[in-house]
Amino acid sequence: MVSYVQTVSSLQSLISRQRTTNDMSRLLLKAETEVATGRHSDPFAALGARSIEAMSTRAVYERTEGRIESNTFLQNRLDLMATSLGNVREAAQEVLTMAITNTDASSSRPQFLKDMAKDAFDTIVSFMNTSYNGKSLFAGVDSDRAPMNRWGEADGTTGLSPQDVMDSIIGGSIASSADAATKQAEIDAVFNGTPSVAAHAYEDTFFNGTALTDGLGNPNPRMTAQIDENLNISYGVQANDQGFRDLMRGLAMLASGDPADITDNDAYEAWVGAAAGALGAGVNAVLNAETRTGTMQKLVEDSNDRLNGKKELLSLHISNLESVDPYEAATRLTSVQTQLQASYAVTARLSQLSYINFM
Repeated sequence: MVSYVQTVSSLQSLISRQRTTNDMSRLLLKAETEVATGRHSDPFAALGARSIEAMSTRAVYERTEGRIESNTFLQNRLDLMATSLGNVREAAQEVLTMAITNTDASSSRPQFLKDMAKDAFDTIVSFMNTSYNGKSLFAGVDSDRAPMNRWGEADGTTGLSPQDVMDSIIGGSIASSADAATKQAEIDAVFNGTPSVAAHAYEDTFFNGTALTDGLGNPNPRMTAQIDENLNISYGVQANDQGFRDLMRGLAMLASGDPADITDNDAYEAWVGAAAGALGAGVNAVLNAETRTGTMQKLVEDSNDRLNGKKELLSLHISNLESVDPYEAATRLTSVQTQLQASYAVTARLSQLSYINFM
């Protein structure tokens, strides 16, 4: 009977030891990571069947975090909108106060009301052209453009400025109450979108944003946002909303038909009274827009409070799923370090063996 004795060469033993050392090094790295982070280095492998729950929870967490960021962006936008609306109202209120105190024909025909209205027109346009993060606040969904033209600024499409439109209607001054009524009717048509000259329409020469309707009478989309699950808000305020049309109409009437040049008392009272009425309606509408914007701000703030609470709960649940026992991880780290040190020592000895050592 022949028997065989298997022997293991020192080289084979060395290679085996090196392989073991590499495996131990990976285990050490894993243990170090878990001790440092407090979480499993491979949570899905560690959780097994519960890994689906962890993945689902993380997906909800990421969606919640993304919505919080989106809402924070929207909060900043609404804050700037509210500030701009307040500035618009204050600028218009100054002209309105002056117009109301001078509606009577016995007043001194204020020499500066025209310039005051013109300055307020451009000031309000600058506020309405405010943008946030490159997007206009009051242009509607077409937020890539400034929504309003200044008093003397020619529109890119019609080639006319608001001043050109008004001067073509006024033609100098207001001669009589009948003349005032005729010109006021055409100005009303301009700001309502039905002028005798199509290019004079408010949405053609004064305004550059999203039209209120699609031309067939159907409302165009407004700015909306989803701030929570199943909670959408419509927060858009546009510079072509009726209240802003009234506001700009009153200012345009005073900026073009100079009250100081109207010598007929009835014409003066009709013209300044109509302008003051339009301004008053516009100021009230802007105040309503401010109030509505404040309501939207509160909704977004409350939503973010809820979402932050939800985020904390999700984070706690993820931590419970993926966290590793710190004592167990530390013990495992110590054990692996000890084994690795022993392996290094044996490997070092084997690497020094050679046939020459026994000669």
